[in-house]
Amino acid sequence: MSTTPGPNPLLALTPSQVNWAQSEQWKQIARQLAADMRCSSPAFLTADMDPVTQTVTVQLALQERVRTATGLEWWDVPPIVFVPIMVPRGGGYSVTLPLKKGDEGMLIFCDACIDNWWAQGQTNSPPAQNTGQSSGSQRQNELRRHYVHDCGFYPGMWSQKRLLSDYSTSSLQIRSDDGATVIDVSEAGVTITAPSLTANVSGDIDVTVGGDIDIVATGDITAVAADISLTPLDGGGF
Repeated sequence: MSTTPGPNPLLALTPSQVNWAQSEQWKQIARQLAADMRCSSPAFLTADMDPVTQTVTVQLALQERVRTATGLEWWDVPPIVFVPIMVPRGGGYSVTLPLKKGDEGMLIFCDACIDNWWAQGQTNSPPAQNTGQSSGSQRQNELRRHYVHDCGFYPGMWSQKRLLSDYSTSSLQIRSDDGATVIDVSEAGVTITAPSLTANVSGDIDVTVGGDIDIVATGDITAVAADISLTPLDGGGF
């Protein structure tokens, strides 16, 4: 049997073919890195939010293609638990939402481990070694990037199956999805529409309006107060 090695198949390739093969290898590496890196994804809640921890359990809305012993299959990513919620908040005020099972939104994946920050916030912040001072930032509990559990849920992004009816394009609205209760703010004024209107206020209510106040009720209007004062403007009357 001859031991003379056969011709190297690579020698039969042209320079352009060799470059293509090498670049294809790098493209495959890049594709694998991208597959392991999470940035954001639509998702939905698998249960009502926990009002104590103010976290949710979230299911990614997109399945992943997984290679198994029997071939390529579409798998669900396991639900992610204890996900912090993200709602507008700042300056001592918050806009809260009663998040329910099935609500849709966007998962945002952080590019570093958030464990210590989530538990401590800006308290017990260790000094940074480049400044020697504590700025309120936290050290990473684990060196990882774009990890699936380092995420927050931002409610609001929805699918075409959950479109709002009568979406206003000329005003700001705070509304129920069914449109039965609406606070509408536009250049013309503020309009409140509701099946019933209840206000329990421990302090004063001051209303300043540049025009008329019209109250239209299909039922009775009852006022109970220690004192009711009506003062007409100059030239006005009752």
